[in-house]
Amino acid sequence: MLKLNRPRSTGPYPDRDIGCQEAIEPAFLELAKGLTPENIVETAGGKLPPVLVGLAKRAEAAGWSLEEAEVAISELAQNLLDDMAAM
Repeated sequence: MLKLNRPRSTGPYPDRDIGCQEAIEPAFLELAKGLTPENIVETAGGKLPPVLVGLAKRAEAAGWSLEEAEVAISELAQNLLDDMAAM
């Protein structure tokens, strides 16, 4: 299991959302290999399958808020869809 990086500080700071995405991305990409394309589309729309809910909870345990982790996961899913469409 990949370790998730913690936020730089407990409060808000510039580009915290990007930091959350960067912290989650390696684990997300590993988990995404086991998801269906439909799962990825649903995740991009904000409906996370159980395995990605678990990732969001891991991020919360690392210091990110659950909400910012869920948003980061949805954005990573959208990025993955964009990359797949560009192929």
